[in-house]
Amino acid sequence: MDARQVRSGVFAASALLVAFALSWLFATDPANAVPSFARQTGQPCAACHTAFPELTPFGRRFKLAGYTLQGGDSKFPPIAAMLLPTFSHTAAPYDSPSSPSLQAVPPPPGLHANDNFVTQQATVFYGGQVYGNLGAFIQVTGDPVGGAVNLDSSDVRYVDSFKLFDKDAYWGVTVNNSPTVQDVWNTTPAFGWPQATSAVAPAFTPPGTRIEGGWGLPAIFGAGAYIFWNDVLYAELTAYSGVSKTVSEALGDEPGTTPDVSQGVQPYWRLAIEPHWGDHYLEVGTFGMYGQIVPQSAFGFGVDTYTDVGFDSQYQYDGDKYSVTVKLTDILEYQRLSASVANGFASNTNDRLNSFKANASFVWDHTYSLGAGYFNVSGTNDCLIYGPCGSSLSASSSPNGDGLIADVAYLPFSHGSPGLYSTWNARLGVQYTHYLHLYGGTTNFDGSNLGAMHNASGNDTLLLYAWLMF
Repeated sequence: MDARQVRSGVFAASALLVAFALSWLFATDPANAVPSFARQTGQPCAACHTAFPELTPFGRRFKLAGYTLQGGDSKFPPIAAMLLPTFSHTAAPYDSPSSPSLQAVPPPPGLHANDNFVTQQATVFYGGQVYGNLGAFIQVTGDPVGGAVNLDSSDVRYVDSFKLFDKDAYWGVTVNNSPTVQDVWNTTPAFGWPQATSAVAPAFTPPGTRIEGGWGLPAIFGAGAYIFWNDVLYAELTAYSGVSKTVSEALGDEPGTTPDVSQGVQPYWRLAIEPHWGDHYLEVGTFGMYGQIVPQSAFGFGVDTYTDVGFDSQYQYDGDKYSVTVKLTDILEYQRLSASVANGFASNTNDRLNSFKANASFVWDHTYSLGAGYFNVSGTNDCLIYGPCGSSLSASSSPNGDGLIADVAYLPFSHGSPGLYSTWNARLGVQYTHYLHLYGGTTNFDGSNLGAMHNASGNDTLLLYAWLMF
């Protein structure tokens, strides 16, 4: 069965789930592992997370209620920190820096051709109540590899409760800088699985949709409103806008670069339902965003437009001894590249990109996590974006690629070790990514004849990570 058939089956199943859940919705009554949240609430990290940062039903409602739930006796402000040291090994090394080929990909400055041990992220958080019904999840992240510091994906929200059709409901306002960071299901890009990936390997990965890249983080901000009704129905509308080059550089964009620039107001929408029975939770939803982009800051040639439409579903069993989570996400991106064609950045005025992900995780005793997933990217052939006319990523000018991921992790503190759950959290993991296809091929996919790294499987990556929170 090929990827197209898999997606067709997923959509058919999702349609049945939507029909059933909608029929059930109106007849039913309601039945981030940041240590500062644990200190504020007095709850162990496992109350909000299966294996952090994946959320439990309680964790989703804590976030929807604005990060303001109390219950702990800590006198410390809601400040926390994170370190992410990693070791990355790929099946084939980067190309030699002395290679004369223009298609050679040497290792980034300061890195070895293979077997790199780096602390790829250091973050300080403000996570918790600000005042009253106002709460925040704010990250300032340093990249020890690249030497940059930036405002990472952050979310500030005000939330209150009310009655609608005699049912309990929340309404909220969110201000954030990365579409989907405000979402509570781990099916959307900001906290989608796997949440830990190598920042230094491999040399080649499939392209992603705009919404998967944060749509220009940190040079974008948005404000919007949402409602969560009857503990089942969620709806949100948020408007984003780009910021000036001066502001984007102050927030962490590298000075002197020519990034894509967002133009005008860019709407984001989200609709989801989550019916549940006891410890079983089912979510089916859609999300998406429309935006105008000036490619590579090349003003005077019009704009490119992108429309991303996502469909997602999640089943979660959240029991006392173990949890099971299964997630499906499909994002369709429609690109109208008028400005890119005028500048010689793209061959086609109309391109398409499709990103599909399916994964499942099992967590035992809030301590041992096992996850596996499949990803697939497909789209329109474009000689300038992917092929020999421009980037030379693909001999066939194709963005198509797919692969498998497995992740095993140990979480020693999440289950609530006395005296430690509110001070520390850790996720010690091993992850392996196997690429089945890259850029339309398996062997020598870019036509460079430069060696194993230019085969799909040459980019297979072993990642060892220690995700440390305190």
